[in-house]
Amino acid sequence: MKNLAVAFLFAFSLPAFSSQLNLAVVQFPEVKTVAALDQALAGINLGEMTNSNRTMTKTSYLQGGYVIFSQSFPLAARFKSATRLSNNRADVDGTLGNGKIHVTISLSEGVAAGLRRFSSRMFQGTSDLKAGQPRVVSIRQISEKIRQVSRGDVSMAETISCTAIIAQISE
Repeated sequence: MKNLAVAFLFAFSLPAFSSQLNLAVVQFPEVKTVAALDQALAGINLGEMTNSNRTMTKTSYLQGGYVIFSQSFPLAARFKSATRLSNNRADVDGTLGNGKIHVTISLSEGVAAGLRRFSSRMFQGTSDLKAGQPRVVSIRQISEKIRQVSRGDVSMAETISCTAIIAQISE
């Protein structure tokens, strides 16, 4: 009887273990809005879209994005990881519960010793998140002016980028 109860409990808890949380940080070369990104993400599998260094999708609004970070986690109320590859490091810390996600992603490049350069970027956000539908957790628009020199002529050019944290619970 005890083995039957354990088998019954295991059989009904198995789908919960097969679900996963997909997280990605994607940078676009133009201004995007949260509402437009959420609408364009409808029906998209985030894991497949971010399976390269560029966004792989037929949706024109999402094309041209550069995937800065992408990782999958087993579905849990608290998730945390530290990943290191060569001189790059990614630290993820977050919580998921009551239909909300809160995540902090810290990306570091280089070594903080000697003559080597060290840079760090942090992305964080909180948003509602339901199973199945990808959702923009946070968005950051950056506009900067850079000096360009061409054959003695100096001009100022404006560059715009939009960085978004996107999350999806998938089965």
